[in-house]
Amino acid sequence: DSQTMVWTARPIDLTSIDPNPYQPRIRFIGIEELAQLIDEQGLQQPITVRPYGNRYQIVSGERRVRAHRHLGKTVILAHVKNITEEEMSALALAENLGREDLTDFELARSLLKHKSKFGSSVGTHAEFGLTKTVYYRLMAFENLPEAVNTLLEKKPELISGLTAENTVKVIKKRVEEGIEPDQVHKALISIVQKAITSNTPLKNLASTLEAKFNQSGLKITPQAIESNGVTMGQVKTTKTHFELKLKRTSFTEEQLKQIEEFVKNLKTA
Repeated sequence: DSQTMVWTARPIDLTSIDPNPYQPRIRFIGIEELAQLIDEQGLQQPITVRPYGNRYQIVSGERRVRAHRHLGKTVILAHVKNITEEEMSALALAENLGREDLTDFELARSLLKHKSKFGSSVGTHAEFGLTKTVYYRLMAFENLPEAVNTLLEKKPELISGLTAENTVKVIKKRVEEGIEPDQVHKALISIVQKAITSNTPLKNLASTLEAKFNQSGLKITPQAIESNGVTMGQVKTTKTHFELKLKRTSFTEEQLKQIEEFVKNLKTA
């Protein structure tokens, strides 16, 4: 039972305890309240540490360690476990999954760190107990410009995984339309920077980014293909594509085949 668990724990000097390098949290909320609770009722659940050289690393319980330090305590009750770095990273993730006060960005950052450090044998959505939808939504942060992720380190609650996913789609779409990636990234960074500076919630980031390019006249509009005042289709030239759309009703199947052959012959000519 839990009382036996407390008995197997031993007091460890707080000065010999280091943070978990795989801790997902950027912000630690409610430390003073937790400290007050520990002061009144004692530590209900010892922390877990792993030996690391002649020191210890926190496996779980960083908020409790911070609360002890806040109280000016010198020792904390801890279970000592010999576990690998990979296990420590996975445990830190498992402990924080589903916590309401953990932002999508903090969770994504931790998942990406785990994946890059421990390779492709890990990091499927199932391993972390996440649905595919949630998992890929969190992975979208990886495709945001690095500068945006650096800004989110300061304010991780600014955008959700869904917002990140929708924003990545807009970036991809705009780049396909021929706008320089750097230009799209700069626009996105300035929107995020402005929200942080003015301390305003960032709603509809994806549509704000879309609007930025619509207003500046960078939207590439298709040109109509007409003959004797009748529109037969449209053509659009982007950085990567020459898009030709023809109305099927304006041409016979034979004519459409001829157009296809003409394009093929152009390439081999």
